[in-house]
Amino acid sequence: MPHHVFLHVPKTAGSSLRTVLSRQYGARHVLYFDLGSGDPRPMPEVAKAVRAGMAGRDIRLVTGHQFLGLHQALREPCHYFTLLRDPVERALSEYFYAFTYPHHAQREAITSGALSPIGYLTGQGRGDAQARQIAGRTTRPVLEAALANLADAVLVAGVAEEFDRSLLLMARRLGWAPPLYIARNVTRLSPDQAAARDRARAEAAALRDLFATDIALHEAARARFEADVAAEGPAFEAAFAAFARCQQALAAGAGDKVFDRYEFQGDDVLPPFVDAIRVSADHAAVAAFLAAPPVPAAAPRNIMGRVDRVEDGVVHGWALDLLAPQPVTVALKAGEAVLAATRAQMLRPDLAAAGLADGHCAFRLRLPEGAARRHDLRLVVEGTNIALPDPETCLG
Repeated sequence: MPHHVFLHVPKTAGSSLRTVLSRQYGARHVLYFDLGSGDPRPMPEVAKAVRAGMAGRDIRLVTGHQFLGLHQALREPCHYFTLLRDPVERALSEYFYAFTYPHHAQREAITSGALSPIGYLTGQGRGDAQARQIAGRTTRPVLEAALANLADAVLVAGVAEEFDRSLLLMARRLGWAPPLYIARNVTRLSPDQAAARDRARAEAAALRDLFATDIALHEAARARFEADVAAEGPAFEAAFAAFARCQQALAAGAGDKVFDRYEFQGDDVLPPFVDAIRVSADHAAVAAFLAAPPVPAAAPRNIMGRVDRVEDGVVHGWALDLLAPQPVTVALKAGEAVLAATRAQMLRPDLAAAGLADGHCAFRLRLPEGAARRHDLRLVVEGTNIALPDPETCLG
């Protein structure tokens, strides 16, 4: 079975979602593993660290502030899911989180006033933080790789602005029980700090161009989310209305629990009055929707491979999909035009020794006349926009 992997983008309602994950998987079955986009460790070292965390444990979920790529490290199939957020709002939330989180990397500079909200928002890497996480390690432009992974590698993509709907869609696609939760708002600001956040939000409106990459990714995520919900049909909205009523009942008695931070130390426990919700007609309606046969949906892809070299006009490399038993076809593209294609099914002993598709995943593809002079070449797995890494820039 594929590993379930939640790609936790910081400040995208993660504290609330963590409590849900603890109840769906059990905290003892969750491995929290940070793997930032700038992490220099080679994949074998990453795999060793993850396997060490899994050793002797029945791990059912891997999560953390990590980039998409665990399937490449482990060479095992993964079902990825994630939440994205409006990037300016996300960055502002990250800034003001320093006032309540003692381990924030820039807490001293922020709380002392040395680093202003606008100074933080204009810092290097703020405008594409989400895209870099979804793109993973790539030799392609970050937004291109992130959009390809969002479309073809991620099983469920939600948006923080539609958190409850996103949660219900995740439950539907991942086989969860009704995902009841008490919202956690761990950024608890004083009136002065809240006023400063509002002023920063107004000033930040002029800075949205700096976040163009993440804005484009967030818009694509929202469009995909709306399409996925629409594909579920009227049953989704009926179940969501029932789920919303369950959540309203929970919120009414939440109290100060909304300000508790949760970190997988143990299973998060809902208050005793949730028992009455669990025997309600609304809860039964949500459970029945989640148990209904799934609607047809495009299968996610776990692509591995690379371009090794170009020799005498022939491209050599390998490619496979860990979630598909049959060999994949690779297509040489220039822009959107397909110039040539071939099946990745040749035997290579080194790939067999590495346990990759019994070694039958190599390919050789002859470049068409004149293609070598193109500067926009890339090799993609057919049916996706996921380009094979080309670390030596063999193509263009």
